Amino acid sequence: MSKKKHKLHVLSILSKNLKRTQPQLVLSVTIAGEMDMNLSELQPVLKCLEGMGAIETDPDQQYSLITREELLWLDQQGPSA
Repeated sequence: MSKKKHKLHVLSILSKNLKRTQPQLVLSVTIAGEMDMNLSELQPVLKCLEGMGAIETDPDQQYSLITREELLWLDQQGPSA
């Protein structure tokens, strides 16, 4: 899977979390599990997304949350994103 697809997959997972009745911060291990990746493979993707301002993570990159701006952008992309 390309880096772009990895990033979009992470954003999709974080976006789905917000649609839950009680959204929570998403554990990085949960994201890695859904993407069938090792946590060490996921961390550079999270770091990149955080650097872009697309997500917010804690200092240890254990928890993530999509930013409002990125959520709006993702919603504009439609179901193909």
